[in-house]
Amino acid sequence: MFANLSRSRLLPMSLPFRFFGAAAAFQLAAWALLLVFSAELISFEGGLGPIFAALHLLTLGVLAMSAAGATLQLLPVATRQPVRALWAVKLTWWLLVPGIVVFAAGAAAYRPQLMGPGALAAVVALAIYALLLARNLVGARGMRVVVAHGWAALACLAALAATGIALVARYEHGIALDHAAFRSAHMVLATYGFMGLLAIGLSNFLLPMLAVAPPPPPRVSFAVLGAAGAAIVIACFGFTSTAALVGLGAAIAHVASMERSLRARLRPPLGPAFMLIRVSWACLLASLALAALGFPGGALPFGLVLVPGWLLTFLLGVMQRILPFLASVHASQSARGTPLISALTPARLLAAHRLLHLGAVALLLIGVFARNTILIQAGAAAGLAAAALFVAFYAFVLVKVRTHGDAYPPSQPAPA
Repeated sequence: MFANLSRSRLLPMSLPFRFFGAAAAFQLAAWALLLVFSAELISFEGGLGPIFAALHLLTLGVLAMSAAGATLQLLPVATRQPVRALWAVKLTWWLLVPGIVVFAAGAAAYRPQLMGPGALAAVVALAIYALLLARNLVGARGMRVVVAHGWAALACLAALAATGIALVARYEHGIALDHAAFRSAHMVLATYGFMGLLAIGLSNFLLPMLAVAPPPPPRVSFAVLGAAGAAIVIACFGFTSTAALVGLGAAIAHVASMERSLRARLRPPLGPAFMLIRVSWACLLASLALAALGFPGGALPFGLVLVPGWLLTFLLGVMQRILPFLASVHASQSARGTPLISALTPARLLAAHRLLHLGAVALLLIGVFARNTILIQAGAAAGLAAAALFVAFYAFVLVKVRTHGDAYPPSQPAPA
């Protein structure tokens, strides 16, 4: 599909990759903040401070930033609708990056008066992104499953922004509201809603494409979407256990349908990156099981399984595949020839990254359960090292693409 992609649906490489680069930098900042203030993680219950800031650097800075870059590039392919307002894509980035920085800095410093301007910039950026996405979905041709997940994710994004503004207003102006209920709804809408539905929707399109496999049957995908949407709504009204059981059924059906699809692949090796994706699916199921059981051990282990365990691990597994893939596609538009994807994939570096990231998640979970600060510090250090290797991977891809074919004159393209 991408091999025959027309220029009209291929964004300039600088646009999606600026989102990916910012996400890599924010991941580094999140793990660094967690390492410095790792002793505070054991007692974290959701209030302002460095742990709150690190969490939002992951959710807003890494997950939402990556989602914006990926969907603005991949959904036009799925929907056969190009993104025409490139200035709006650039404006989204220029508002979202400083907005996240100011918001996280204000939260880390316990200064809600700084969080307001940062949150406002981020909300405006996400509103522009939502309009770009909605415009693309309105004229979509084909890929009904992906389009439906896109609309559901946008609905969750709107509700997520509303609950987020309400929570910031409470911190800054003391507005009376049910803080626990709004915070719970905000968490559900951000993780299982916006990010989760985008991850599930794009999985139906992207993973089969990477593995050269048939997509899951549409009836199964629509059933998963319906059950997941119902679970999100039920959870926002406070019926956590019921919502978790419904969501667990949807997640099991999604994972089973994806595994059946991947078993029918034409490309034999799935690649090491799919190990991260499968671990992330296990964490998704574990997070819903923990919620259904009433959060044994507290909300903190649940949050670790949910955010770094499921969402971040899934994102990193996908990025290990699509960064070289998209870079190769963009490079094929030049006269230098198309670089091999394998040449853009540093195998040893990514193997070390996978080991460190999975080790970080495991150490954090064990440290929280054991209430052991040393294990938490070790986990944060491993996460920081993994994030540094991911930055190195991102830089490696950019350098390789920009230097590809330098040994060949323009009239003689480099061999693909």
